[in-house]
Amino acid sequence: MRHITGDRVHSWAEDEGFLAGRVVKCQDCHFLCKYVRPSSAYFHQHYANAGEDYIERLAEEDPRYREDFRVARELLRKAFPKGGSILDVGCASGFFLETLGENWNRHGLELFHLAAERARKRAGISVSECDIGSAGFADRSFDVVSAFDVIEHLAEPMVFFRAAQRMLKPGGWLLLGTGNAGSVGALMSGSRWTYFCIPEHVSFFSPRSLMLALQKSGLSCFRIKRIHHGERNTAIVTAWLRAVGKHWAVTICGDRVTRLRLFRQKTSEFLVPYFFDHMICIARAKKM
Repeated sequence: MRHITGDRVHSWAEDEGFLAGRVVKCQDCHFLCKYVRPSSAYFHQHYANAGEDYIERLAEEDPRYREDFRVARELLRKAFPKGGSILDVGCASGFFLETLGENWNRHGLELFHLAAERARKRAGISVSECDIGSAGFADRSFDVVSAFDVIEHLAEPMVFFRAAQRMLKPGGWLLLGTGNAGSVGALMSGSRWTYFCIPEHVSFFSPRSLMLALQKSGLSCFRIKRIHHGERNTAIVTAWLRAVGKHWAVTICGDRVTRLRLFRQKTSEFLVPYFFDHMICIARAKKM
């Protein structure tokens, strides 16, 4: 698949010669990852130095786009009506933590300096600029560890899962939001699934592979909720159908099919938009 390039957020991929990538699959668990990827140190530097446009693309405060936040809040309020302690890994500018309310003891981790500075301006939120491995929290510190749009960026997600498991209190939740590589949308989109084409995305889970990874980390995966990620309107549906149709036309007939007037874009430029291809996963730490 071909990576997104040509804008300020993703231009590093072109600079690093990371124009395209090959996705490989584990035959046992069906976990997907990119065969070649930049180092974790490079990604840390990339996120730390990102600009304002990166924050804008996260659309944290746009309820039309962030269905994951809405679903997660509902789940937490039902399970923890009195609140508790939470660590949000990759907390961005802290909007999700802020919306949980003051009955939560709220901590965040964020590598992106500008986002971390914004999060610190929100009342009642403590933010550290580091990853979970170097955060220094004691074992069994939190009722909830959450991470939205994070694990797809990790070259070694098992390290993250095990660190989160250690920090959870008995019966605590690991709450994850990520793309669903096993969804119909992802499978129909093939190599032009937008989630694959973002150069910072290197690890991809289906519900089955995520459940197996969490169980291997000592957690019990007990709920996966499939969600949409983005706006819902006729234009989105039409764009998805058009892009999927073009993808399969090119796959079956080759690039020559783009000579037809029906296909006005260059083959390398089109992506298939998100369409019900994300998921919220809840995993629980073992009770004593």
